[in-house]
Amino acid sequence: MSASHTHPAQAIEWPALKEAEPIVRALGKGLQSLILRKGGIAEGRGGFAASHADFWLLPTRFHAQADKIRPEFRFLAEEREGAEPDAVELQYVAKLAWSRWIADWTLIRRLIPLQLWEEELLRERFAYGGKEGLHLLMVRVYRSEKVVCPWERNLGGCRSWVSVRSPWSEALLPVLSDGQFDSCVREAVAAAEGG
Repeated sequence: MSASHTHPAQAIEWPALKEAEPIVRALGKGLQSLILRKGGIAEGRGGFAASHADFWLLPTRFHAQADKIRPEFRFLAEEREGAEPDAVELQYVAKLAWSRWIADWTLIRRLIPLQLWEEELLRERFAYGGKEGLHLLMVRVYRSEKVVCPWERNLGGCRSWVSVRSPWSEALLPVLSDGQFDSCVREAVAAAEGG
């Protein structure tokens, strides 16, 4: 099944969302279709925002926190937290279906079964900073031809969004069928709306 995505041929840089390696693996295997984010300390005064409709998922070792993944999913984690490698492999592209800020902890708790992080870590992130809550990003994930991107200085730091000079494939394959993704969306909406 081919994706409805088209390649942004005119671009010279492509947006990428930095996310913990185990989460990128889970998204790439279709084990979750949502991302819960607080945002990095370098996000600026406005904080984190879902700034792009289509973006690379850039796996990072920083804050990978393998011990904070629910036990049944720890097989996705490798004990490699710390320094980033000389290069990073990019293979998955996300298309943002929708996003929202959730400031109600009971709704975040309802989302726990739909993603990998343990409750304790989500609770810490929910309470971090001056404003309680987490961003929920519902994403449709696609597989691209793998590219190797040098780990450059601009990819570091405590910020969520970066730019890379590596384009994704013109043809992208969804990791979940339309029906599977629709089911994930229904579950997330029901949890996020308290239904």
